[in-house]
Amino acid sequence: MIPMKRILTLAIAGLLTACTSQISINDVLPQQELDKTIYLRGDFTLWDAEPQYQFMPVGPALYQAEVKFSTPGKVYEFKIADADFSEGYNCGYSDVQPEGQKLTLGQPALADCNTIYNYFSYSPAIKGTYIVSIDYSDYDEPKVTITKK
Repeated sequence: MIPMKRILTLAIAGLLTACTSQISINDVLPQQELDKTIYLRGDFTLWDAEPQYQFMPVGPALYQAEVKFSTPGKVYEFKIADADFSEGYNCGYSDVQPEGQKLTLGQPALADCNTIYNYFSYSPAIKGTYIVSIDYSDYDEPKVTITKK
């Protein structure tokens, strides 16, 4: 059974879409499920898609993977990609990102999921487990964040 709130949301979205071409159904119902498995792939995995670095859904349009960084000050390089680095699933930093490839703890950065060479980098201040998140609530401009666990 579909909840009444969801039915009303869809009805409103339909009416708004009929009135203007600037609103899409994705603005109301964000992408929640990927149709491919994605991994954290980097110099620490020899760029392989390893099961322990698989992203898991943790909320609507939000996926996370954990990674242990054991050398403070080392620059770790990585991407978020499926097993084949497929177009649309090969996420690195966006060229419009003012900071470039370097992530800052707790600060979202725009991702480009059609990039071949752009990878993210992060240099931890302390060793430990970190969480890399990718937020697809705006599917055209996903955001990547790294936090300390």
